[in-house]
Amino acid sequence: MDRISDLPDGIIIRILSFLSIDEAASTSLLSKRWRDMFAFTPNLHFSLTKPKQFLPFVDHRQNFMDFVDRVLAVSGDSAIKSFTLKCRLGVGSAHTNRWICNVLNRGVVDLYLDVKAQDSLLFEVFACKTLVKLKLNRFEIPMLPRDASLPALKTLSLHFVRFYNLDAFEKLISACLLLEELIMDHIAWELWKCSHILSCPTFKRLTIGCIGFSVELGSMSFDNLNLVYLEYSDFVQLHYPVVNLDSLVEAKLMLTMKEGGPDYCDPSNLIKGLRNVEVLNLSCPETVEIFGIFHEAMPEFENLFHLSITSEVDFCSSVSSLSSLLKKSPNLHTLVIKGFLRHDKPASDCKCFLGCSRLSSCPVKVLVLKEYEGSIKELGQMKRFLEELPCLELIKVCASAKHKEKLQLTTDLLMLPKASSKCEIKVVFS
Repeated sequence: MDRISDLPDGIIIRILSFLSIDEAASTSLLSKRWRDMFAFTPNLHFSLTKPKQFLPFVDHRQNFMDFVDRVLAVSGDSAIKSFTLKCRLGVGSAHTNRWICNVLNRGVVDLYLDVKAQDSLLFEVFACKTLVKLKLNRFEIPMLPRDASLPALKTLSLHFVRFYNLDAFEKLISACLLLEELIMDHIAWELWKCSHILSCPTFKRLTIGCIGFSVELGSMSFDNLNLVYLEYSDFVQLHYPVVNLDSLVEAKLMLTMKEGGPDYCDPSNLIKGLRNVEVLNLSCPETVEIFGIFHEAMPEFENLFHLSITSEVDFCSSVSSLSSLLKKSPNLHTLVIKGFLRHDKPASDCKCFLGCSRLSSCPVKVLVLKEYEGSIKELGQMKRFLEELPCLELIKVCASAKHKEKLQLTTDLLMLPKASSKCEIKVVFS
């Protein structure tokens, strides 16, 4: 007996909502009752992908348009919670505009658009009263409507979005009275020009990714007293005149210097502004080096609990820059190192902090090493970690090795002497 078919329509539709739109549509073959039921799921996600082999693109495109038309027509005016539309090639704006206006009128809450759209469509989107989450990919926004208002919006994601002028961006942010999370990835302008707009009291999470697009350097400010998460990837700017990040809990930084950077760029204020952070990720080697260059600006990181760094091929150059940060982190519990532990000198000749007895007071209890390969030089650095970190309770080594080498790599690590008898070594192979 088919027990699922005996369930009420509402429960079946709820079950179908956990499937992709293609999987849900395949259930229409089961019976007449199931024919259109999938169209009433509150989550509709459409993506025009490459056609299967031997199917002409024009036929594939037409099938896609017919399918979207059918789903929206059958479902009538039923509520839509989440809607995704990805179709950049072969579908005209007349179709996409009609589909999106349809879901905007049906109370959509979560909207993700990756389409070529006309300005009139953008006006409809930016005046939607029900949107809580909006993601736009590869859009050009020349202007916003006078009545732009997104009163319920809490998350805004902008990826490869081009604003024709600063006024359009400023109007967009001011239209979002409850905005808590802003994600900006590869925005085609100098970010510092709009930094005052990003100083919004409602922001709790801010993600900025502009490396590769910034041309002109300026003065960037972060005046965000309620911000708890910051992810910032960019060239180091000339100055950071205002940095108020007192509530910041987690920061992920990928900062690089333009040519001649240290001579005229100064991130000191930004570094000082991170003083209350609990989780810090320096996600590229150059960022670690920048912290070393401007070590005099480092505050006491009293709350820092978890620190992640990405190291160079020459490990000494990374950890030498890191030594000041470790000394300023009296309550550090977990240290994660991604990258290489190798360097050109023998371990016995190492002049970085590992060979200067600077770790004897380091409170780190958990050490995580990623991309470990088990070379003799890496093993030498591992030996120093174990000998000089007295508080270690766990070392987790994420390693890559062939099947026959796994036993040898593990044995070499377990045989190393340890300063702490409580220290456990755990090896995980990818």
